[in-house]
Amino acid sequence: MRRELGMSAALVAMCLALFISNSDFLGQSNAINTLRQISMLGIYAIGSGFVIIAGGIDLSVGSVVGLTGVIIAKLSSQASGGLGHSLGLGVFVALAVALLIGLAQGLLITRLHLQPFIVTLAGMLVIRGISQTIVEGGTLSLGTSPLLRLANGGLFMHNGDPLLPYPLLMFLAVIAVGGYVLHYTVLGRYVYAIGGNREAAAYSGINVKRVETLTYVVSAGLAGVAGVCYAAYIGQMSQQVGVAYELYAIAAVVLGGCSLRGGEGTVLGIVIGSTMMRVIDNGINMFQIRYQDADGVPRLWRLNPNWTFVIVGAVILIAVVLDQVVHVVQDARRIRGEAQPHPPSPAPATPSLPPT
Repeated sequence: MRRELGMSAALVAMCLALFISNSDFLGQSNAINTLRQISMLGIYAIGSGFVIIAGGIDLSVGSVVGLTGVIIAKLSSQASGGLGHSLGLGVFVALAVALLIGLAQGLLITRLHLQPFIVTLAGMLVIRGISQTIVEGGTLSLGTSPLLRLANGGLFMHNGDPLLPYPLLMFLAVIAVGGYVLHYTVLGRYVYAIGGNREAAAYSGINVKRVETLTYVVSAGLAGVAGVCYAAYIGQMSQQVGVAYELYAIAAVVLGGCSLRGGEGTVLGIVIGSTMMRVIDNGINMFQIRYQDADGVPRLWRLNPNWTFVIVGAVILIAVVLDQVVHVVQDARRIRGEAQPHPPSPAPATPSLPPT
């Protein structure tokens, strides 16, 4: 829990600094919208966490998010370009396609022994191309679809905003199920074992191929769930939805304490990492400094939003460097511990013979 506590303290300090800079940061509208953003990122970041803890990587989650929303809009929208089928059919087909994508990628990686980076990179491009073909380079509007209530609705309405948005409730459900599976089931122990030492896991009798394939199915499935939320949140879909989302997922997972080597990480850490990523993203727009120029005129300085990807990339790099430093320190401590001489164990006492 040491990493989680450290990241939580950094998160609190970041939120406090943003609030001091701009009190609107904790305003109801901004806070609830940030909760939605955290929830949608966290849903597919937990799926990516399963893959990374098992020692893999999934670069296609952003494209799966976009394709899910495109399929829903194409099948269920009553607006121009939509087929006008029921919303239930659109959601079912979209989630089924997401699961099939995860299964296909998992089988390519485990059965043909292809590199996860190459398979999911190719999947990212292929899926993005399919989305572009469906929307024909434009956009598909959901119109007045009931799905829009998923993003705007929730529990305990206050001043027109729900204090508990539906995406947040879905995120809490994913946290509960994902945390239970990863930390309290045999499958979760298998995932950690495979990420820690694949060969040892195989020799211990774990069906490595099946478990690894399942992690990609989980990742794609949760990306599909997040895609449903994004479709409701945006209201219209194009091939641009989901671009670079995989970077946010990887950054959230690594910030949360998951090692890119595999075998380490917690769902709680991923939740903290997802929160930090969205707070950083929101903070770029909210952070401001008030000052006076040489003539005494009050001025307002803000961060340039064009630096968003620069900051996100720097955060990923810093997280990876810190992960490497932690492992170097741990290895050095282990080597020093093994090099220290151990005191000899006392010889067993010889029982005394009774007098004759």
